[in-house]
Amino acid sequence: MRTSITGSTSISFSVSLTMEVLHSLLTLLAASALATGINTMASTASQREKACNPRMGNLATGRSLLTDTVCGCNNTELYCTYTGYQDKICKEPKCEKCNAAVPRLSHPASAMADSTFKTPRKWWQSARDTQKETIQLNLETTFYFTHLIMVFKSPRPAAMLLEGSQDFGLSWRPYKYFSTNCTESFQLQDDVSVKGAICTSRYSQAFPCGGGEVIYRTMSPPYSAVDPYSEKAQDQLKITNLRVQLLKQQTCPCHNRSLDIKRQSLAHYAVYDFIVKGSCFCNGHADQCVPTDGFRQVQATSKLQMVHGRCICKHNTAGPHCEQCAPLYNDQSWKAANGKTGEPNMCEKCKCNNHADSCHFDMDVWLASGNRSGGVCNVCQHNTEGIHCQRCKPGFYRDLKIPFTAPDACKACSCHSIGSAKLLCDPQNGHCPCKPGVAGPSCDQCMVGYWGFGEYGCRPCTCAGSCDSLTGDCITK
Repeated sequence: MRTSITGSTSISFSVSLTMEVLHSLLTLLAASALATGINTMASTASQREKACNPRMGNLATGRSLLTDTVCGCNNTELYCTYTGYQDKICKEPKCEKCNAAVPRLSHPASAMADSTFKTPRKWWQSARDTQKETIQLNLETTFYFTHLIMVFKSPRPAAMLLEGSQDFGLSWRPYKYFSTNCTESFQLQDDVSVKGAICTSRYSQAFPCGGGEVIYRTMSPPYSAVDPYSEKAQDQLKITNLRVQLLKQQTCPCHNRSLDIKRQSLAHYAVYDFIVKGSCFCNGHADQCVPTDGFRQVQATSKLQMVHGRCICKHNTAGPHCEQCAPLYNDQSWKAANGKTGEPNMCEKCKCNNHADSCHFDMDVWLASGNRSGGVCNVCQHNTEGIHCQRCKPGFYRDLKIPFTAPDACKACSCHSIGSAKLLCDPQNGHCPCKPGVAGPSCDQCMVGYWGFGEYGCRPCTCAGSCDSLTGDCITK
């Protein structure tokens, strides 16, 4: 049965740090270089606008962690742990009971995401004598994943696999294999001896039997020098799901094991902390995020702890991850910000003369302009047309008394239906094309010396002088 439990988290380490924890702190500081690089950009960037990234935190906070089992799921279980080990000599094991239905005896998955400031310290524990176990975090949208820190209460696994998914669990890719013997467990080389190998033996020793850590950094070499918003980095950093497969147990190799303790009582996985460091995924175009539509956090937690998934976009970008330009800002093609130089790669506004609400980028237009402008306005309003809504539509003319950007800059032609040769006026001045003998801006009257305004225009007077425009009778002085 798969167990779904919930929790909230923050990071701390014990005051009494072991040498291994000190080493881990150094590793964590190195891992935080990505966040520093993202938020502290090169001085060449604009002082007003630059690439930015939301704060980092524990993605497990406020979200469900899934495990295959939990200690005491069906009934009360007895479990034992060795404590007080020094020079691989342990005190007598301490035995206790667990029961998932009794809060004071339960060790749910939510404890892995609880604050480590809480005392006594809490942990998740698997069912007894479980050889293989899974810990999984499912996210509601795409996030940036920078590093994982696991702190074990039990001895660390002899074999373990860290995997990620970018398509909500439809497919998985291995991030790192962990084993006491990479060749024997996975037929892989060990990065202790082969730089860049996907397997490592660094975090698989049984000692320390409690408090041992496993640390993984997504941007370790060869990715550490890559722009964090580049396609190469995104392929490594983006996740929708994270899964840890605990594949092989190992018990504490104490020299003075008690013969009265059954092996099964010692055979379990137990984890204090499951810290998934990451941030909202915004392509360098946002420094704040809000909850994704429909998302419900599983437990109330501080706003400073929760890492939400929908970006509040800057740089004229839009979308849940600022992955596109805002509707009216497609004069250049969208780009992610540059995390190395700090350049924001802002989206530029289309030249639509205030007559359109959106535009799209057209590569042919971009090339024809000499790589200066590629925006084509969508659905021109206010009786305008053209790729920039730069002229009045047929049947309308420009009113030169007001700016062309005004909504009423294009006036309807007032061509007389009988006197005009066609109902389309000159778009520059509004003058209509008149039939023979017809005059006036709207072609609504006969010219001087003409009469009989009608379907075929006006006829010339037969008088030596002028004539009546309606009857054609000569007018004598």
